[in-house]
Amino acid sequence: MDITTPERSRREPPHDAAAPEADTAADVVTRMRSLASEPTRALDFVLGALALVAWVPPDAPTALSLGLTALAALVVLASLRRPAWRTGLGWLAVAAVTLLAYVASLSLLSTDGSLFGWQKRAMRLLLVLLFVVSLVSGRLHYPSLVRGMAAGLLANALLFYAGLAPALYGAYLSGFLLDKNVAGLAYLVVGLLLAGLTSTVARRNVVLLATTAAVWGSGSRTSLAALGCALVWFWLRPRLRPWGRILLAAALALAVRLAEVDFAQVGVFVERVGSDNLRARIDAASEAKLGVTPWFGSGLGTAYVPLQGDTFFFHNSYWSALVEGGWVLLVAYVAAHVWFGIGLTRSGPPVAPWATAAEAANVAVLICALRLGEVFGTTSAAVALGAGLLAYVAHQASRQVVGVDEVPPDPVPPVARAGTAGPSR
Repeated sequence: MDITTPERSRREPPHDAAAPEADTAADVVTRMRSLASEPTRALDFVLGALALVAWVPPDAPTALSLGLTALAALVVLASLRRPAWRTGLGWLAVAAVTLLAYVASLSLLSTDGSLFGWQKRAMRLLLVLLFVVSLVSGRLHYPSLVRGMAAGLLANALLFYAGLAPALYGAYLSGFLLDKNVAGLAYLVVGLLLAGLTSTVARRNVVLLATTAAVWGSGSRTSLAALGCALVWFWLRPRLRPWGRILLAAALALAVRLAEVDFAQVGVFVERVGSDNLRARIDAASEAKLGVTPWFGSGLGTAYVPLQGDTFFFHNSYWSALVEGGWVLLVAYVAAHVWFGIGLTRSGPPVAPWATAAEAANVAVLICALRLGEVFGTTSAAVALGAGLLAYVAHQASRQVVGVDEVPPDPVPPVARAGTAGPSR
C-alpha cells in the first residue's frame, strides 16, 4: 500500500490549517508517533467541543441539534484543507458511499416505514461518513478534536451537577446530551481516546479515573461493562500477538454475557427490575419485527416497535442494522470496527499509546452496541472508528519503513505506576 504523497509547496500554512503533507511513509510514521504532542488548533477544538451536544436551540428545527450543526461545520472546514497524507483507503470511502446509496435506495423504493423520515437519517449518516473520511485524511486535527470533545463533556458534567443543564433522567448524568446512555457512550469513548493522547502515566490515570466517574454517573450499565473491557484491552493489547487478541476478544465477549445474566440487578442497580422488564418486552417485540424483515432490510429509520400505546427504539444496534439495511449493513458496520477499528489480526504492537486507545474505544463501541439501539451511526462511534483508521494508516506506513515486528511497543502501560511521570511515545 502506497502512503507516500507528492511534494507540495513549501509555503508556511496558516495557524489553523492542516499540517503539510507527509512526503514519505517514514514521515507518516514520525508524525503519527508524535501526534499526541502536537499543539491544539482552535477551530477543531471549538467545533469538537460542540460536536456531541444533542440539545436543540430554541426555535431551531427539531432535527438540527447543536452537535449536528458542529459536525456539518467540521466537514465544511475539512473541505477547505489539504489532506495531511494519503491513506491508501480511497476504495473504502467509495465502498461507504455505495453502502449509503444502497440503504437510501432501499428506503426510497420501499413503503416509508420510518418514524421521522428516512431522509433525515440518511443525511446524518452522510455527515458521519464525511466526518470519518476527513479525520482519517488529516484534514481534521485528531488531537484537537478529541481535546475539544473532552472539554465539551467536562463542561456538560459541571453544568449538570450545578443544576444548569437538562436532567431528563434525574440524578443520572445526561445534561445537554439529553440521554444517559448516549452520555455514557460519549464519556466512555472520548475518555479513552483522550487517555491515549496524554503525555505521562499520571495524567493518563487521572483521565481514566475521571472517565470512570462520568460513566458511573450516567448510570449506563452497558457503558460500565464496556469501559471495563476496554481498560483490559488497553492494558494487554501491546503485549499480545494476533492469536492472543482473538482469545482476549472471546474472553471479553463471554464476560459481558455472564455479567448481563448474573449481575445486571445487583448492588446499586437492584431497582432496575421494572426498566429491565420493559426492555425485555421491547426486545421481544424487536425480535418479532426482525422475523418479518427481509434479509436486505426494510429501510432507514425503521428500527422501532410500538408497545403499550407508545413507540420505542430497538435496544440493540446489531438488530437495528439488520432491520434498516439487512445483512449488508450489519456486516459492513462490524467489519469496519473489527478490521480497521480494532485491527484484531494486525501483527505487531501499536505505533503509539493513542493507537492502543483507539482500539480500546472500538472494543467499547462494539460492546455498547449490544444493549443500546443507536450506536454505529453516532458521532461517538464515528470518532472511535476514525481513530482506529488512523492507527491502521500508521501501521501500514510502519511496515514500509522498518517492518512491523520492529515497531517499538508502548513503553508506558496505561493505569500502571501512577507515581511515575515518563513521556509516552
